[in-house]
Amino acid sequence: MSFGYLTFCLFVLFGVTNSDSTLRQLHVLFRHGERSPTETYPNDPHKTFKWSGGWGHLTNRGKLQVFNLGRNLRNEYSNFMPEFYWFEEVNVTSSYADRCLMSAEVICAALFPKGVQIWNSDLLWQPIPVGYLPRSQDIAFDRKNTGMKVDTLGTVETLYNTLEIESLHNLTLPSWVNDTLLKTMETLGAQNLALYSETDFMKRDEGSRLFPLGVLLKNIVTSMERISQGKKEPLLFLYSGHDLTIVHILRALNLVNTIKPSFGAALIFELYTDGEVKITYRNSWDAVAEEKSLRLL
Repeated sequence: MSFGYLTFCLFVLFGVTNSDSTLRQLHVLFRHGERSPTETYPNDPHKTFKWSGGWGHLTNRGKLQVFNLGRNLRNEYSNFMPEFYWFEEVNVTSSYADRCLMSAEVICAALFPKGVQIWNSDLLWQPIPVGYLPRSQDIAFDRKNTGMKVDTLGTVETLYNTLEIESLHNLTLPSWVNDTLLKTMETLGAQNLALYSETDFMKRDEGSRLFPLGVLLKNIVTSMERISQGKKEPLLFLYSGHDLTIVHILRALNLVNTIKPSFGAALIFELYTDGEVKITYRNSWDAVAEEKSLRLL
């Protein structure tokens, strides 16, 4: 399911708008690529399926999704994005989760190297440092079908994630699973994600165990302020996170009510020379996507 992309808002933070404004800084927060299920359920007919890399790890399709996201970003921002990797111009940060760290490495492989930085003609890749936040800084149905109690939004979302990924890998789902049930579970899963940022308390650091929301937003705003004041800051920031990370940011900014980001979804902050900030959400790594309106708060 793809929601495509949607420009949420256009607002001024640090200056006065003018028609000659150009892009000054780019922040891209994206969800990791497709992963294997993090866990199964007792009556799952695919409990013994051998997922490549193990449970909760990036799949080959997930690697390709994030690689394509990076390639599309390179094409779209070719006139702005640094042609070569330089530590003063590019900053990459990730959640501690392996699938996020790997996704960060893959998106960098799509962006760099180019030209004189190609050091091996047989391997168009170069090591890019990826910082990460330690874990200490970084949540209806019949039991006879699943073999477990599914009585909270959290367990519904976990079950939905497992069924969704199994379906994407052409594994036959149990007979009790149908499209109506999956759609209902998807909706409940989105509501569960929203609960993590339901209150102002949850919208701060304490509300995000995977990628601290307060730290992330503070870093984005602080960097925008510094570069707007003429201070040296990177031109490109990449943040590799989770669906929760994106939901927290969107809800903290009062941009959406409920949403369930797809693998490779991206939230893009563009800072312009006149202080204008454009925020765009894309629920797909694909460059060509259908636009879909979301309810603004």
